[in-house]
Amino acid sequence: MLIYTTPEDLRAEPDARRFWLLGILTCLRDRADRMEVRFGDGDATLYNRVQGRDWELTPVSEELFETLKPTVRGFSRLVTPQRPDFTITAGLPDVRTEPQEIGWLTFELEQHLIDLPVRIDPREPYGFIQVDFEYPEEMELAGLAGAALAEYYELD
Repeated sequence: MLIYTTPEDLRAEPDARRFWLLGILTCLRDRADRMEVRFGDGDATLYNRVQGRDWELTPVSEELFETLKPTVRGFSRLVTPQRPDFTITAGLPDVRTEPQEIGWLTFELEQHLIDLPVRIDPREPYGFIQVDFEYPEEMELAGLAGAALAEYYELD
């Protein structure tokens, strides 16, 4: 579970948890449909989807790169698919497919709880982490998230 309490508490969180908290607050404020971290060759980028369009928000720092998947696994309730004891080979040579880990995370903002569906593509160093926001246009949390972000950035 991820909980936003105060800007001071947010600053005290470990970097990876703070990354997720700020990302979720930003998506709530922007009424985004989805937040996604896409991994590449040694780098990653955070995107959000607003009204069907993907917007690149920020690259992920090298320090956070390897900790994002384990961190989101720690505060989410995921179903990890069972992998067979044998290897199935089909399709293109040297291409590996892995079943996604799926589940949800609970986010709390000023006593409002929302469950957010989560998908993790476990392929390393590639893959993605996707958090979906259902019915973003109906969310009453946009104003609360905007105020929380404003308070957080006022501390600078």
